[in-house]
Amino acid sequence: MIFTAVIALLVFLYIFGVLAQIERVVGSIFNSSLAKVQFFVTSAHIKYQEQTSKTDLGQEIERLKFEINQLIAKNAELRIFEQENRSLRENLRFLKTENYKYVMANIISRGETIDISRRTEVLFIDKGRDYGVYDGLSVVSGDGIIVGKIIETKAKTAKVYLSNNEKCKLAATILNQAGSAGITEGELGLTIKMNFIPQTTVLSKGDIVATSGLEGEIPRGLVIGKISQIMKESNDLWQTAIIEPIVDPEDLIMVSILFP
Repeated sequence: MIFTAVIALLVFLYIFGVLAQIERVVGSIFNSSLAKVQFFVTSAHIKYQEQTSKTDLGQEIERLKFEINQLIAKNAELRIFEQENRSLRENLRFLKTENYKYVMANIISRGETIDISRRTEVLFIDKGRDYGVYDGLSVVSGDGIIVGKIIETKAKTAKVYLSNNEKCKLAATILNQAGSAGITEGELGLTIKMNFIPQTTVLSKGDIVATSGLEGEIPRGLVIGKISQIMKESNDLWQTAIIEPIVDPEDLIMVSILFP
C-alpha cells in the first residue's frame, strides 16, 4: 500500500514538473560539491607533484655535486701524476746522458721560511742512509742544475740545504777565460754570492758559475747559476759576484743525489 502511494506521488510530481525542479536543485548541489571535491583533489595532486619534483631535483643536484667533486679530485690526481712523470723523465734523461751514479728522491716537505722573501732554503727528501746517502753529496734538479747538498742524513730521509741557504757553501768556478775559483753561499734566501774574487778578474753579467770539483763529494761542472750583479770598490782587493739561481726550488718535485 505504501509503495503504491509513493509511486503515485512520484508520477504526480513528474506530471506537474515538480520532480524536474527537484532534480535540478539536487543536481546543482551535487555538481557544486563534486566540483569542489575535484578542485581539492586536483590541487592536492599538483602540490604533491611539485613537492616530489623538488625532492627529486634536490637529490639530482646533490648527485651532480658529488660527481663534480669526484671529477675535480681525479683531475688533480692526474695533474700531480703528470708533473711527477715529467720530473722523472727529466732526471733520467740528464743522468743517462752524464752516466752518474745516483739515487732519485721525492721531496716530502720543505723547511720553514724565516726571511721576508718567504723563499724555501731547506728540503727534506725520502732517501737516507738505507739508500747509501750521506752528508756532503750534491743534489741536482732534473736538468742537472745543482740545487744544494745533503747536510743531515737519517735512515730513510735526509735534509738538504739549498744553494740559496747561507749555510750551503759550494766550491765553485766562473766559466770565463780567467776561470776564477771561489766559494759560493746563499744570501737572504734569494740569491747566491761568490766572494773573494780578485779585482783583476774580468767578470760579465751572464757568466755561468759551476762547481769546481775541489770538494771530493761533488762532481765538477754542475751549474750553480749565472752572474746577475758585480760588486766591487776601487780600493778593495776583492770583488763579489751575485749569482742568480737557474732553478726555482719552489718548482722542484723530485731531485737526484749524485755519488762521486
